[in-house]
Amino acid sequence: MKTVNIATLKAKLSEYVRLAKAGETIRILDRRRAVANLSGASLTESERLARSLVDEGIAMWEGGKPCFHPRKLRKGPAHLADAVLEDRG
Repeated sequence: MKTVNIATLKAKLSEYVRLAKAGETIRILDRRRAVANLSGASLTESERLARSLVDEGIAMWEGGKPCFHPRKLRKGPAHLADAVLEDRG
């Protein structure tokens, strides 16, 4: 677990948010006392599926929504949300 004081966190917030998003837990210190922890948000099952498909190159992010990569997948719904609903239905 990494630790960071508030002044450094303010100066390098985006760096620490990236670390938290990647799974690292950051302990935030105020005058050398732990006051909070920063960690990534827990993902829903659909969000985990979307991330894994993007990581595998099957889907891509477009306009804030994941959609299937046209070269990797020839048939199917245009947006991942449609695929999840289709899979559940």
